[in-house]
Amino acid sequence: MTRTPPPDPLPPNQNIGITLIVVTSILTGFMLLTTGLRIYTRFSLNAQGLDDYCIIIVSVLALARMAIQVVQVAIYHNGRHRWYISESDYINNNMLGWYAQILLFASVCFLKSSILFLIIRLRDEPKVRRTLYAVVIGLFATNFGSIFILVAECSPPSVYWTQKGGKCWDTRIRIYAIYLTIAYSVATDILCSLLPLYVVWGVGIKMHTKIAVCGLMSLGLLATAFGVARAASLGLVTIDLSWDYAISAIWSNLELFLGIIAANVAISRSIYAFFRQDKTAASVSGYSSANIRLGYLKHDELRNNTTSNSTLAIIRRPSVSKSEGSEAPLTAMSYTVASSSALDKLDKFA
Repeated sequence: MTRTPPPDPLPPNQNIGITLIVVTSILTGFMLLTTGLRIYTRFSLNAQGLDDYCIIIVSVLALARMAIQVVQVAIYHNGRHRWYISESDYINNNMLGWYAQILLFASVCFLKSSILFLIIRLRDEPKVRRTLYAVVIGLFATNFGSIFILVAECSPPSVYWTQKGGKCWDTRIRIYAIYLTIAYSVATDILCSLLPLYVVWGVGIKMHTKIAVCGLMSLGLLATAFGVARAASLGLVTIDLSWDYAISAIWSNLELFLGIIAANVAISRSIYAFFRQDKTAASVSGYSSANIRLGYLKHDELRNNTTSNSTLAIIRRPSVSKSEGSEAPLTAMSYTVASSSALDKLDKFA
């Protein structure tokens, strides 16, 4: 690699690598906690679905990305301007950053897909299902399209980090592809934040609970803001990658890890209900299958919609419908119903 002449004057000898690792470590702790609770709850209830499998995949990818970044900072001094580190460290940083970018695009794809699969489970209607599956296809097309560009941009790929021995496409192709991917990601974030209004607004629960549900599922908008900041931090000039891409990595990790945490927190009522039920066996009958699965309905709210004259004991059997994967079967559950129409409305989510 031909060493780029330093600017005059030189930028300050700063190091943002420590900031990158500290912020990412804190976010990783919350990610592991919330993901662990989610997966333990879902698998204990035998209620795991595509959304949970996607969260597992994205969590593994996020951990791999963090491991790469730790090596970059600890060994190759990532986060400093290139003129303050050795040329070999700069080359190794670029190589590891190339792999980290691939992991980022794959992670964002599976994260957004997980959120969309969760919404499908909550409102498994043909129109919603077709629309959201189309959005998932778009996610895979844009994110893995960017991965393809990263892999094919230079021939051989090592030219990307050594900048010698081959040729590369114009840098603008990669940057504009990343812009397109981020734009589509922001659009899906907005969609995922608005859909909860459609999902829960017709359900017979209290207004403050509806607002809480929509608020939890809209936490992803915070991650969206960091995605926009990531796009703003990217430039067409790439002569100081050890500094510029370290800044971009901070925004990327905020977007990715907060997105995972928000996706897990969105079902926090379900997790709370599970552990409360587990500790108080007598309250098992206090949760319908829809209550456990959605994680939003309180037993008191369900009881408010019932009469004291009729009690229906239900022992759920495995469903043969397409929504079987979303079931959270319990051994026995009982709840009262006011009328068959109220039961029918609840069964739409069961």
